[in-house]
Amino acid sequence: MHYLLSGRYRLTERLGEGGAGTVWRALDERLGREVAVKQVRIPQQLDAAGRAAFVEQAIHEARSAGRLRDPSIVMVHDVVLDQDLPWIVMDLATGRSLDKIIKETGPLPPHIVSRIGLQMLSALEVAHAHGILHQDVKPANILLDADGTAMLTDFGVAAPVGGVGGGGSPGYMAPERLNGLPAGPASDLFSLGASLYTAVEGKPPFYREMQAAVAAAVLLHEPPPPERAGRDLGRLILDLLAKQPERRPHAREVRERLTSSAHTAPVAYRPRRRWKLPAALAVAGAAAVGGLVYALAVAGPGQAEQGRFAGVPDACALLSDAQARALLGGEMRRDAPMPGGCRWKVWRGSGEERSISLRLTAHRPQDGHDGPGVAALVFDADRGAAAASDGTSFRKTTYKIRDVQGVGEAAFAQDSFETHQVGRGRTGQVWYRVALRDSNLTAEVVYHIQDARQVDAAGQRVAETAARQVTSSLRG
Repeated sequence: MHYLLSGRYRLTERLGEGGAGTVWRALDERLGREVAVKQVRIPQQLDAAGRAAFVEQAIHEARSAGRLRDPSIVMVHDVVLDQDLPWIVMDLATGRSLDKIIKETGPLPPHIVSRIGLQMLSALEVAHAHGILHQDVKPANILLDADGTAMLTDFGVAAPVGGVGGGGSPGYMAPERLNGLPAGPASDLFSLGASLYTAVEGKPPFYREMQAAVAAAVLLHEPPPPERAGRDLGRLILDLLAKQPERRPHAREVRERLTSSAHTAPVAYRPRRRWKLPAALAVAGAAAVGGLVYALAVAGPGQAEQGRFAGVPDACALLSDAQARALLGGEMRRDAPMPGGCRWKVWRGSGEERSISLRLTAHRPQDGHDGPGVAALVFDADRGAAAASDGTSFRKTTYKIRDVQGVGEAAFAQDSFETHQVGRGRTGQVWYRVALRDSNLTAEVVYHIQDARQVDAAGQRVAETAARQVTSSLRG
């Protein structure tokens, strides 16, 4: 039997999960209709008073979002508390998400993208007029019907203008939000620009393989000039992706330029200029929360240090089979599922019972930063993003990060636990993750247990011991 939320909404299918929470398809048993419900993620570090304040604020903002009326906004109908957790009840839109359409059919024509942008802009202008920021504009939250109608969903992350923090997806978050600074309408417009870039190019503007590197790219790098957008839309997108919010066009100008590009035959885009980073760059914060401030000095020509690692070491050689066997407590198998990675697994029957995985990335000098400087930037972005991701989202709890000593030049750990099934006891999967930095190398060690009752000190020791042994091999 599916979980019955607040005695009314029966959860039937998980539709998606992100940094701000989990969205489910549900049946409203009182009215006999399908709806979408989102359980908002509550930051794990909050005490009882902070948790209560967070829940109260989430309910207030959901009710505020419920007042928004626009054909391009998926309506919020209700907000309920269940086991002291806030859930947002919304229309279940029938369209497919823009990100799925891009994956299935590839990039969209510029005039279609411009029309989608106009509808999203309409939704954002209504929200901003009510003093509300969406904070999570991205292709996954843009729904398209067969007739081309676009709707913006998931106002459950909405926050008041001028707020700090909140949820969102790093690849689509404005730099000021990653830096922990107050957000405004220009922050949502940055996210709109990133979404339009993805729609017309078929890939995100700040794509990187590792999530931590995505946040660093948003903070430091200019995206590649769009090749498919045409002149007018291409220029508008790059203007929306300006690092400083005051340099982004206002909504009225965006509307005029989108209207023009929606009715203009595509012309090959050539960038007017390339925005260059200053000789020295101070980055305040490196991920979804602020507070960590550091400065990176740019080395002069020919002075950039490569770092100790000219390439990615053989991951499978950094942890011997004997060491892996001792840590996992049984006979294991080893494979290399990805470049720079290795995994050691213990099986039970036909399924995996426990595993240790290792992934490495060697960073090269770029944009004036030496190799260790780039690694430090990526590591700090990863740490900040991890600090912002703790909390409970329905079946999954992600715990606070903690520093780990004696691993690389810097390291932190984070654990997460996900129950197998609601209402069937506290058994589930556990992940113990250790992220480390050493010279120009970043790495992560993950100890995964398929069937466990809780996060415990023994599992933490396995992950940290594996990370220390990897460090020893790197330096040996």
